[in-house]
Amino acid sequence: MSALEVVAKPEFGKAELDWLTHLRQSRAHSARAPAFTLVFPGAESTEDVVKQVQTTCASTPRIRFCLRSAMVAPEAKMGLYHVFLVPDEGFGAIIRLHQRLHVGALACCLQRDMPYIPHLTVASTDDFGAARQTMAVLNSKELAISGRIDEVEVHERDSATPRCVAKAPLKHGFFH
Repeated sequence: MSALEVVAKPEFGKAELDWLTHLRQSRAHSARAPAFTLVFPGAESTEDVVKQVQTTCASTPRIRFCLRSAMVAPEAKMGLYHVFLVPDEGFGAIIRLHQRLHVGALACCLQRDMPYIPHLTVASTDDFGAARQTMAVLNSKELAISGRIDEVEVHERDSATPRCVAKAPLKHGFFH
């Protein structure tokens, strides 16, 4: 049985996207595009999930954000430490979208044991010192990586590689 998740793959300028992609490939060993996970895997009813995501997104304005800092987040179950880039601007708008998605068919996916922090994972390691060093290097720079979220995707996860089953555009017009 596959599980569904909801992600936002932001739009970036070419230079920023190239830098993020290279950082993720070298430090997180991920070839996937940078994305905010809005709903973690768990829901199973594709039709209900897609309808709910489309309805939520239709009334949610597009989101502008700016990534300005890095933090280390432990994943105890896997024995890993992840380095996240987190937005200053847009943080609240992403939190509100996350909250609005976790009702109905997606309520079962809410992670009750940890707070939701909007982020892009840029590094993963089992060495806490290495994670802190990566965070320190990133935070020593004047980061200002601007982007926007225009749509979200519903992904089906039945293997290591998620497959997009639906896209839902955010409302055009006023940006958050």
